[in-house]
Amino acid sequence: MSGMSMGDVLIPGETLPLIPYQSQDLARLIESFRQQQVSGTLQLEVEVQPGRCWQRVLLWYGGEITYGGNKLIDRGELIRILVQKFKPEYAQSIDGWLIQQLVYPHSSRELLTFLVQRQVLTWEQIETWAQGQTVFTLEQVISFAGKYRFNPQTEVDFYHGADGSGLNWNQLMMTVNTRQQYWNKISSLIPGIAAVPLPADSATLSKISEAAIKQHVQKWFDGQRTIVDIATALDRDPLQVGRSYAQWAQMGWMHCQKLIDVVVEPPAPVELPIVLSVDDSPIVQTRIKRALNDHCEVLLANDAMSALHLLARQPVDLLLLDVTMPGIDGIELCQTLRRMSKFTQLPIVMLTAKDKSYDRALAEMVGATEYLTKPLDDEKLVAIVNKYTKGGNI
Repeated sequence: MSGMSMGDVLIPGETLPLIPYQSQDLARLIESFRQQQVSGTLQLEVEVQPGRCWQRVLLWYGGEITYGGNKLIDRGELIRILVQKFKPEYAQSIDGWLIQQLVYPHSSRELLTFLVQRQVLTWEQIETWAQGQTVFTLEQVISFAGKYRFNPQTEVDFYHGADGSGLNWNQLMMTVNTRQQYWNKISSLIPGIAAVPLPADSATLSKISEAAIKQHVQKWFDGQRTIVDIATALDRDPLQVGRSYAQWAQMGWMHCQKLIDVVVEPPAPVELPIVLSVDDSPIVQTRIKRALNDHCEVLLANDAMSALHLLARQPVDLLLLDVTMPGIDGIELCQTLRRMSKFTQLPIVMLTAKDKSYDRALAEMVGATEYLTKPLDDEKLVAIVNKYTKGGNI
């Protein structure tokens, strides 16, 4: 895909009309975008009090959110942020190095691929950062009314992984839901993410023994900035900032003014089956992820060793296992797992391009639960996963 780079669309579709929506409508709007598998830029103006709005943006690719933030950042800023966060030793030289090395410097995807190939960054780091920024953004917009515009013409080529995927919507919302529970715990002291912190009286401030806290209160508690404004300026997680302020409020060093009186109901928790797909083909992995992503949490591993490491720390409900892989193949991995008491009952579905009775018998002998041949039929794959997972909504 030859989408625009992030630097080409700083103000996407500004001539398009803004469409009003109510607070309860945004989640449904996002779900409709997912079902339509849209690509483009969703610009939001969230009303946190009369006359005051937050502007936020969500990038979309193939029905998946790939990034959320206060604004679109250009490709140079994107790379500088990621390198500074994960490889700060490269921060001073990254600009000149990129200019000298890149063949297609206009593409964000090209920049990221280049850095991953040279082991400056990993796709996991890039996706982790993008997921964090998107969670913060969703947390700030999901419960407020506002206006939106969607521009499908400003497709931005910022998507993750070798398979070019977006972020898992169910996982994003489960994280937002969990964070909302923490916000609720401190709500008696910190009314919400849009609250404005105010300092205590001067006599109380003089009793603060820690100079850094006193300086922070004097600098940032101006009666105008919200918790989100302060966290953004400091490049901090708003929830971490809010929890620190809750401790300070308990000490009597500050209190909060609410911008608006909003009761935020956390999204209903979503419990989805977890499926691990082990295959060395990015094309197959993309197909599997797209077929199951709305119904399961799909984890990916490209070889047996990666799968074993993941299984050691993450419980899964079903394993999709390619027979033919370099190194330890699917037959050997299946046999190894069945020897472990932890995995004797784990549903294992073998995937292979071969459709011979011998191969089926071999898969059965080593303990495979089911056997599917490639190319995969999406409906059949969904049906198999539904058959062997518990609590799924397929």
